[in-house]
Amino acid sequence: MLLGAMNNPMFNLIDEIETIADLGFDFIDLAMEPQAAYSGHFPVREARKSLDRTGLDVIGHTAWYLQIASPFPEIREAVLKEFERCLRVFHELGATMMNIHPHTTAPLHDWDWIISQNIAAISRLSGLANRLGMKIILENTPTLSRAIELRKILDAVPEVGFHLDVGHAHLDTPYNRSEELLAHFGDRLLHVHVSDNRGGHDDLHLPLGVGNINWSWVVKILKNANYDRGITVEVFGDDPDYLLISRDKLRQLWETIEAG
Repeated sequence: MLLGAMNNPMFNLIDEIETIADLGFDFIDLAMEPQAAYSGHFPVREARKSLDRTGLDVIGHTAWYLQIASPFPEIREAVLKEFERCLRVFHELGATMMNIHPHTTAPLHDWDWIISQNIAAISRLSGLANRLGMKIILENTPTLSRAIELRKILDAVPEVGFHLDVGHAHLDTPYNRSEELLAHFGDRLLHVHVSDNRGGHDDLHLPLGVGNINWSWVVKILKNANYDRGITVEVFGDDPDYLLISRDKLRQLWETIEAG
């Protein structure tokens, strides 16, 4: 099991890479978005040198607010071009995976139309990823964490992997849906995000143990799914101590809790 952290895309990317390495993480979950990590003027050469120097692996993370199901075809096309550019930059950085968040906000359009636009976009991007020797991974979001809905997309594009966000699975729902999602897509699980929250609507990205997610249970269901790949500690804040406490808590639970 490898543990990673995410850069703040508003801060200098090279400084962020160096900091994450100095903190002892295995990889950077690289948020490629404006201002400082925008794909259109991304410092590929400098970032690759920094990654090689620090030994960090890289996972590709894209902006959650990109509108692949916009009702406007020109916006959808522009968004797809942005994703394609992100894919190519991540490929140059040595990443093998890039995540996508499904987009579900299209006023006056029905749910089937929204899902169909997600399928069309993800299928196109998966084709490019294939040609680059990469994988697209689909992350559950607070508005799309029900297995029955995610299955419509994942079944339509079977080469796409699943990316579980445990915090998202705890929002806008009467219970944490992580176990349900693993029951359906555990065999396609390629990456995991962890952060705490208190349920409801707010994706707080709290340190582990500060919200009300049961992290012993989370570790057990991941182990029951035979998962032993990368986990991003997606805890945000100005003080890195909370990120490190969360990482160490997760590592301790991983070492002591058995599957079953």
